[in-house]
Amino acid sequence: MLKPDVDAVTASCFAEHGQVMNVPGWRMALSKGASALYRMVLHNKLSHYTSCFRVYRKSAVAQLSLRNERYVGITEILSALDLQGSKIVEYPAVLEVRLLGSSKMKIMKTIWGHLQLIGYLAGERLSAGLSSRPAPPGQRQHL
Repeated sequence: MLKPDVDAVTASCFAEHGQVMNVPGWRMALSKGASALYRMVLHNKLSHYTSCFRVYRKSAVAQLSLRNERYVGITEILSALDLQGSKIVEYPAVLEVRLLGSSKMKIMKTIWGHLQLIGYLAGERLSAGLSSRPAPPGQRQHL
């Protein structure tokens, strides 16, 4: 799916033919809520923004500067590609509850980080006047 006009492919359990298996409802509500907020401030209207499995075109991400780490940083990469006008596509995936071990994610810290990133992205769109169009190709915006 990483064709010449595509800069990122992201796995999505919410895409057509994707699946969710045994994941608690509260966790799905958080994920769907975050995705709804990201859809409001980004150009690519994806079904899932917080997926941790992606394939990127190296030339599209090599110069990105990130402000966040870990889970929010993964979404920040996708957001930066979106702001620079990149095409992002989704691949259907299966999200299943962890069978071994436990997640290292700090839920409240991650929620706060996503809310801060969404606020930052909304401000960038407003200040750059990009509310209805992506940046022209070649014009990079760094987060």
